[in-house]
Parts: sequence; structure tokens; C-alpha cells
Amino acid sequence: MTSANSLSLCARVTLDLHSLNNEGTEGNQQQTRMVHIIDQKGRRAVVNAISGDMFKHILVEHLIPLLKEAQQPLSPGAKVHDADRINALNQAFVDFCEKEQDLITNGKKEKRKATESEIMTKILTDCSLTDMAGALVTRGRSVGRKSVAEFGWVVGLPENSAGEPLTTTEQYFHVKYAPEGREAATGGETVAGKQAIFHRPVSSGIYALICNLDLCRVGLNDITRQYVVDPAGRKTRAKALVHALIATLLKPTGAQRNTQNPHIVACEGVVTVSSTSLPAPTVSPLHDNYRDQVSHAATVLNGIKANGVTVTNFDTLADGARVMADVAANLQVPSE
Repeated sequence: MTSANSLSLCARVTLDLHSLNNEGTEGNQQQTRMVHIIDQKGRRAVVNAISGDMFKHILVEHLIPLLKEAQQPLSPGAKVHDADRINALNQAFVDFCEKEQDLITNGKKEKRKATESEIMTKILTDCSLTDMAGALVTRGRSVGRKSVAEFGWVVGLPENSAGEPLTTTEQYFHVKYAPEGREAATGGETVAGKQAIFHRPVSSGIYALICNLDLCRVGLNDITRQYVVDPAGRKTRAKALVHALIATLLKPTGAQRNTQNPHIVACEGVVTVSSTSLPAPTVSPLHDNYRDQVSHAATVLNGIKANGVTVTNFDTLADGARVMADVAANLQVPSE
């Protein structure tokens, strides 16, 4: 089995009645997140979207317990889902970055501050989550660990061939009981005084999702370009990352799920895996022929390096989960 250097997922997901990602609140009305895009015919459109930050957050929420179960090292901040990861609640790491200590230089022990590459090694060996999800360390100097997982915006398709909209957003009236003490601000003893009235957005549509996992970078010190985590640990981490991506499709956690848990109606797409330094190809599902284009791109790459890229289409959410589960089950990591 050849190693999996990178994996890409391109999918169209039908989500109904969700409010996973909003811009904020203006007065008593929540503002849904809208973006401007250029469609496959070169026309501008305004559609509902879910940020890549939100889907990266969803992935991390699923990844942490998987890493715990796999007994991979987690920093104190990562264990409690702190967004600062290895930087948070971790005085020992702060001291390692900022203070002089006994370190090895050319085989000899000397008292000095850690170099950027030594800080990077400590990041990767001490916290498997920071290894894959990334973080910026600013203790004493700036050392950035780029995320292994990359998400684009999850963008609603503008319309079908008949010109009918494929993504829609509406506002609905919502009433919430206002506890005692807020009456004066909302209307005193009137009916409005006992209720908090506001408007919530709800969106439905077909959304284009793209994601790339640079599996070859798991456990790799980006400065020295050497692996500092053993092959068994890298394989365990990479498998957990692929499993977390499956869970992200199955349960896209986000805002307001307590009353607006998204209806996942359909999911279709393509998974590509590259075993070479050439990337697993990605084409936006905003284009109707994205799967064909991915397949054609893989053919070109396989002409450069034979059998370097595999392409697997799926037509249902269950099939997509099975494809990625098979990748994880047969996963091999680069040896060097």
C-alpha cells in the first residue's frame, strides 16, 4: 500500500433549515452570512454561506475526542477545547519558549533559549491537535504551525439550469420569555415586557464544500523538514483526522443547533488521494461538472507520476463516509 500524502474532498451537501453561521445581530434581528460569488457562467450572485472557519471549528470539535481515544498527546488547552491550543493553560511551554535552559547544540549541552525549530518540535510532540489544527506561538518569538486541514467557504449554489434559486434564506419571528429584571427594557408590564421578540434567519439549499488534508505534514517539523513523531504516531493522528472529517459531514455542529439542527437531505461528491508530492486535485462543486474535472485532472497527474492519484465518486452521505473510512483503514504515512 502506497502512502497517502494528501486527501481532498469536493462535495455538494443539501442542508435544510439551518443557521450554522451568522454575521451578528442588529437590534433584534440576526443577520445571516451572505457572500458575493461569480458562478460558472461568469455572472455575479449573492448567496448564503458558511465560513471555512466554522467548518474547521466543527472538525476540531470532532477531532479532540478521537485523539483522546487514540491516546495521542494533548496540551492542557487542547484538552479543554481552547482555541489557543498549546499556548493556553501551559506555563511549562511558555517557559520553554521564553527562558534559558539546558539544551543540546552540536552534541554538547549549553544554557540558552530554544530556537524556532526546537519550539516547533515541542509543539508537535506535546500536542497532536496543534500538530494538525495549527496555532501561532508568540511567546518570546513568533512560530507558526500551519494547519494540516484546509477548508474553503461552504457556499450555496446560486441557481439551477432553469434559473431557479438553489439556496434561500428567510427571517422568522421568534419570541423568547424575558426573565424578571428585563421587563423595563422590553416594555414594562405589557405583553412585550414579558417576552423578548426578535427575528432569526433560517437557510436551506445545496452547498459546495471543498476540503484538503495535507496528511504528509502530520508530525513534520516545517522548519527542519524532518519528522519528529514516529510513524505509528503519525498514522494514528492521520487516521483520526480523516475520521473527524467523516464526522464533520455526519454532524456539522455550529450555531443554534439546539433548535435548528440542520436537515442533511443529500450529499454527493468525490474524494481524491495523492500518494506523491503532487496535490490531490480539487475543483469547486459550484461547477456542475466538478467531478468530471477532478477525474480529468487526476488523469493528467497520473500521466506525470503513474498511479499517483486515486479518484472515488460517491452519491450519498453513507457512501462518502464509507469511502473516507476505507482511506483511513488502509492509510500509510510517508516514511521520511
